[in-house]
Amino acid sequence: MTTVLENVLFDQKFNENWHMQLSERAGLLHTLNRIRPDVSLEIGTFLCGSLRPIAAMSRRVYTFDIDPNQHRSSALFPNVSFITGDSAKTLPLIIEKINASDEEVNFILVDGSHEEEGVRGDLTHCLRYKPKLRPTVILMHDSANPAVRAGILSAPWSDCPFVHGVDLDFVPGLLFDRADIKGQIWGGLAAAVMLPTPRSGPLEITSTFEPSRQALLKQSAYSS
Repeated sequence: MTTVLENVLFDQKFNENWHMQLSERAGLLHTLNRIRPDVSLEIGTFLCGSLRPIAAMSRRVYTFDIDPNQHRSSALFPNVSFITGDSAKTLPLIIEKINASDEEVNFILVDGSHEEEGVRGDLTHCLRYKPKLRPTVILMHDSANPAVRAGILSAPWSDCPFVHGVDLDFVPGLLFDRADIKGQIWGGLAAAVMLPTPRSGPLEITSTFEPSRQALLKQSAYSS
């Protein structure tokens, strides 16, 4: 059931099965509205919660999930290609295809694996995309979670000359008190920007929420 605030702030067609905090939704919608993507990539389809606004604001979307049941929603999204399988195998093929075409990726949501290696792998493949005419924004969900954050930090950002900035705390995460994830840290959106022109100096990675996140870690299930 949606809240009054959700109903006022967000279009009703976007509120179904959207597993993001309100602040994350606002950050995602602002980004999409600002860049109006030609092509978007979504890694982690789940129940199509984030896919709804992404598809509505993009000319074309490729969404990746290991679960073949995600195709059950394909009829609702005529501009979306549902790619089934391990993203370690499927994502590189689509990136290579787009690099060789006139299509331009302007938005990527990474919300698939929540293990360090999986996150790093997805980002490594995303960074093989070569921007063409306009910026590409990468949002990474659950960036406050320790394993996800480690995967983000270990991605080869500096090796990609088209990355001009990374903000680990575009939207900060939360320490949860909910029974099923009590004491765990989830949520948050990290953001990265790629430009068609190579950067001229060292890459800056900012993490303004890190002192607060460290304080949360001491109270969390991850503390020893």
